[in-house]
Amino acid sequence: MHLLDSPIRSEELLVKTFGIKHRFYASSSEPLSHKELIELAEKHGDRDLIDLYNDHSLGYAENSGSLDLRTELATLYGPEIDADNIVVFPGAQTGMTLTTLSLLRPGDHSIVITPSYQSLEEGIKIAGSDFTRVTLSPKNNWQVDVAAIEAAIRGNTKYIVFNDPHNPSGSLMSAQTKKELVELAERHNILLFSDEVYRLLELAPKMRSASIAEMTENGIALGTMAKPFGAGGTCIGWVACQDKDIIEKLRKAQHIFAVCFARAGEIQAMMVLRVRESIVEKNMNIIKENLALLEDFFAKNGDLFEWMPPQAGGTGFVKFKGPLTSDQLAKELLEQEILVFPSSIFDCEDELKQYFRIGFSRRTMPAALDAFKEFVDERRESWGFPRS
Repeated sequence: MHLLDSPIRSEELLVKTFGIKHRFYASSSEPLSHKELIELAEKHGDRDLIDLYNDHSLGYAENSGSLDLRTELATLYGPEIDADNIVVFPGAQTGMTLTTLSLLRPGDHSIVITPSYQSLEEGIKIAGSDFTRVTLSPKNNWQVDVAAIEAAIRGNTKYIVFNDPHNPSGSLMSAQTKKELVELAERHNILLFSDEVYRLLELAPKMRSASIAEMTENGIALGTMAKPFGAGGTCIGWVACQDKDIIEKLRKAQHIFAVCFARAGEIQAMMVLRVRESIVEKNMNIIKENLALLEDFFAKNGDLFEWMPPQAGGTGFVKFKGPLTSDQLAKELLEQEILVFPSSIFDCEDELKQYFRIGFSRRTMPAALDAFKEFVDERRESWGFPRS
């Protein structure tokens, strides 16, 4: 498969709708401003980073991430992961794709847990690997079925790919399920690639289990500054893994695709990481306030919509019970300057064609919800769902 044979549908849509009024799809946290970040760093006593930012070299930074940044990133994990177990990429998108291309070859087989972010599957296709989808279901609250994954394993299966926390549903894999998945992978010598970009945004922090990179040498974890911290503009993503041979392969891939990073973004990322508790607390407050509004709306409109309240992250997967598919609904919403992601964005099976993703991690969500309410109220009767 050629690189351009299957464009990333979400990104193609966002290019066309960059200036749209209501981003009801948005999943990354409320964006930080640089001014806000500097104020937080000052308050935290990180004058060293502020001075470094104001007087850093514009020369090449270290390939695969400067040591000081990788050292800060390692504090997100347990003792199994240190700076030498992390490779930094220019964004998580690059990290997930290059990892897949580095580790898979034509003739290998992979397993993809769907629905999922499209790029997780596209990298496998570009690598020339065959793959099998294992579909999550709302019938069991979008939970991973380890037995179904085991049934999909072949003699040449090398790679299992999944989101945890899950995008688009917002479900969270239990610690027990993750333990069973690790045992399965180790038994069959399969790598586990876990897209953990929504990690740290669990509604109940006690439900947060260990990163897959902490649990096994077969585990590879993807992270980003965008989703939990609202710092996507730093253009920093990373991969963590205990296996140093895998880390070396990823560094070699970087030599081809991304020689270095903007030092300014690295320094900003370090500022964020040092004050992450206060940033995540602020972002979780926004998510919880928005969720209360959504739960009220869906309770009052249960005849038209169905959803499982998310456990983590800033996304939810909503079922529309009306006469349109989610693609048709999304098209009509787009005409009213309201953007949601229909099921086609996520390579969903036919039984999920009524589902669409919403986002609720930003302060702009209440206005988007108000516009959505108005849209629904104007069409209820024509859809055959008049108010009683």
